[in-house]
Amino acid sequence: MICLGKNSLPSIVSFGEEEILVGNPALNYHDLSSILYDSKRLIGWKFMYNLPIAENRLLWSFNLDSRNGTVGYILKSNEGTERFVTPEEVSSMILRKVKTIAETYLGANVTGAVVAVPAFFQENQIASTKEAIKMAGLELKCLIEEPTAAAIAYNAERQLENSRIMIFDFGGGTLDICISEINSGHLTIKAVTGDPHLG
Repeated sequence: MICLGKNSLPSIVSFGEEEILVGNPALNYHDLSSILYDSKRLIGWKFMYNLPIAENRLLWSFNLDSRNGTVGYILKSNEGTERFVTPEEVSSMILRKVKTIAETYLGANVTGAVVAVPAFFQENQIASTKEAIKMAGLELKCLIEEPTAAAIAYNAERQLENSRIMIFDFGGGTLDICISEINSGHLTIKAVTGDPHLG
């Protein structure tokens, strides 16, 4: 059980005047411009003009800018001051929340993580994701593509033998696909692809 009776954790962080909320509690925050999400879409990009998802800007309730060589969120306080928050910071807050939930569930410290990223992630996005993992206080054990992680989980649950499987990972705004073969207990990834605009 992840949080508040849910079995998943929304990748959302809200910045209030007095507290920062992560996951389900952040959904109820009243100031939409202070609710940050889609950090996975923004992570690793340096300038606004090279964001491959410009059409999404019309749908976002938060403000963006490019500062110090990175795209980030702009938060404005009631007093009019601005705070620049990077996607890496938002991602690290979400990862810290997942770490806390895992530690509560396991009754033990969690120091490392296997993290999955979209199949279409570029090197700049992977590097920034690794930075977010480090900021969250976790040691990266392995970085794999999301559809590969789904194939591993599917096989672990079903213990298939001599099979070919195709995994479709329909996300909130993306699609990842993985074709795998399972022979003699070994999972072999044959192909992975994705579309960052279909989901």
